[in-house]
Amino acid sequence: MMMKGTVVMMTIVLLLVSVKAVPQDGDFQKIPFELANGLILVEASVNGDTGSFILDTGSPMVVVNPKNISDLQISRTQSETAFRGQPVLVKHFAWAGIEREGLEALAMDMSHLEKASQRKILGVIGYEVLRKYELMFDCRNQVLLLYEPKNSWVHLQQAPLFSARFTLQDELPVITARIGKKKVRFGLDTGGTSNLMSQELLQELPATAHGALEKEQVAGFGNLPEYKDAASIYGIQIADKTFRNSRFIFTDLSHLKRLKVDGLLGMPFLCQYRFSINYRKGEIYFWPHGEEINYRRI
Repeated sequence: MMMKGTVVMMTIVLLLVSVKAVPQDGDFQKIPFELANGLILVEASVNGDTGSFILDTGSPMVVVNPKNISDLQISRTQSETAFRGQPVLVKHFAWAGIEREGLEALAMDMSHLEKASQRKILGVIGYEVLRKYELMFDCRNQVLLLYEPKNSWVHLQQAPLFSARFTLQDELPVITARIGKKKVRFGLDTGGTSNLMSQELLQELPATAHGALEKEQVAGFGNLPEYKDAASIYGIQIADKTFRNSRFIFTDLSHLKRLKVDGLLGMPFLCQYRFSINYRKGEIYFWPHGEEINYRRI
């Protein structure tokens, strides 16, 4: 996808490979994942059908591919999200020890994604499933850790380098940052394979805040190639940490107007660190990369 509002990266060419979650002792889950072209892919099941799901903090709910999932029931509930699709009722959903009966979801055609990736895609896991937990992303070791926020032993084992508060806008985590003297708002998008910034914000930044503009090919509507301006942004400050050089694609984000965001931080930005998103506390934490954390029993 060029932009959020539907399942973010539905139009990007992906190589999707799934792996199973490993049940753990105690009240946390260690979940291997495949980082495929910057996208997190996990395995989950819906109505007895098991397969590949995208883990996407930019999605407000579970989205399913009706072509690959059986026994979906049409729901009378009207979706209040910006997603375009058919509301459906999922009889049973299971992922990483989380189970839901009678789950409200959204059915969307994903044939363009399957054609591009040549893989069978079942859907997307979003906020509705993640909202009660803290979720740690270890991109280097390709492991997720899912646990209740009260289990702060991860933070005690190694203190984060820094953290930032976020608010939820239509279930999308949004942080406040600065580029020079300009205050900006970024959505945290683990479903994004690129960092996106609005064309309007680019025009407001001084020339010293970004590098030379270049054309970058991306997948557009119908998976057809499009060319967008792209450049490095210098000196993004989040809390007391400065990110000196981050590459962004500049595009029209007018469909996100009601979210009041200037851009989306995708996996290229977030995976510079090991990070966790704590939905209950409204906080994102960052640690340095290293060996896989010791997931001890509490």
